[in-house]
Amino acid sequence: MTQIATSRPGVLRLLRDPTVGWYLTGKVLSSCGMWVQNIAAAVLMFDLTRSAFMVGIVSVAQFLGPLVLAMWAGSLSDRVDRRKLLGAGRLLSGLAVTTLAALLSIRGVADFGGPAVLLGAVLVLGVGMAMSVPAMQALIPSLVEPEDLESALALSSAAPSIARTVGPALGAGLLVVGGPAITFVVAGASHLVFALILVFIRPRRTQTRPDRRPKLLGGIKYLLDDRKAGALMLAVAGLGIGADAVVTLGPSKADELGGGGELVGLLASAFGLGAVLFLFILGPLRRRTTLRNVGSSGYWILAAGMGLAGVATVTPLTTLGMLVAGVGFMMGSVALNTRIQRRIPDHLRGRVMALWVVAFVGSRPVAALINGSIAELVSVRAAFLAGALLTLLAIPLVRVRYDADPAT
Repeated sequence: MTQIATSRPGVLRLLRDPTVGWYLTGKVLSSCGMWVQNIAAAVLMFDLTRSAFMVGIVSVAQFLGPLVLAMWAGSLSDRVDRRKLLGAGRLLSGLAVTTLAALLSIRGVADFGGPAVLLGAVLVLGVGMAMSVPAMQALIPSLVEPEDLESALALSSAAPSIARTVGPALGAGLLVVGGPAITFVVAGASHLVFALILVFIRPRRTQTRPDRRPKLLGGIKYLLDDRKAGALMLAVAGLGIGADAVVTLGPSKADELGGGGELVGLLASAFGLGAVLFLFILGPLRRRTTLRNVGSSGYWILAAGMGLAGVATVTPLTTLGMLVAGVGFMMGSVALNTRIQRRIPDHLRGRVMALWVVAFVGSRPVAALINGSIAELVSVRAAFLAGALLTLLAIPLVRVRYDADPAT
């Protein structure tokens, strides 16, 4: 069986690298801020409306910008400096969240504007995400040597997962200690710090830019020509569906178990911890099997974990389900990202990875509406199980084999 030299020593070496290390530090901070904001916005909306459906609408507002603007942002990232574009997007997101914090601090929860203002701030944050996420996905290969790509992508994928471990617990703690205003201040500051770090980062390799203005639909054309890469890109939607329950159904599940914001944070942190744990088994796993098998196994594990979290009636089992689901999510994410990134020409990277955003982020509003509606009309348990089933439907796409690349 084909082996790929991916090991923890390689991962640790990259962590000590100044360029990669600082980049990952900024990404972890910003991702923590995103989860602090996610938890705070979900809990605040639930407190204001007592509706799982309205919590789902928060996710819709956050991911609407990335869904609508992703193609434009991907094209832009192929013709401008991706590092600067990423920094500008994080700056906008940070300003949106800190503005919301200021309104809450000055006027209080009762008078800051309610659900409409909360949704407006989250919508602007989503526009910042739309600007930055394709550039963030496309930037990694220019920061490392080709032989380090898989380890770098694993670390880059782990950054949000580390944030899922720390961010929700931090957000829940800040809500208890300082209320929503201070929680949103911390979230906004994290994005601004990442934008500052990016000012000092210098990529190892020069970005390849097209000779002419890149066509907006160039990424779609590439995936239509490379049908197997296109199938993998469609499979990314399954990850978005599987992960959405952590945010959309977290408050309802915690309420069902008799907990509050602290339990919401615990469940999301367990999901993130599971994803981080995958880093410790990545090397040994890759010496024994292919990325193709890692990816498909990840989807099974993600679905199983979400199913367990859904049917569990006590906090420990629910937490275990989230932990298992996090491992599966990370397995699927690293496998798909690596397989796709290895095939993309650099001058198309921004536009193709914008479609990653469309697939992952675009599935989130749909999943949020489905999860919120099923939880309202049937039960929280039924919503978890429906999400697990939809995740499993993506497995045939994950199993696509590249004839020319047996290592995948």
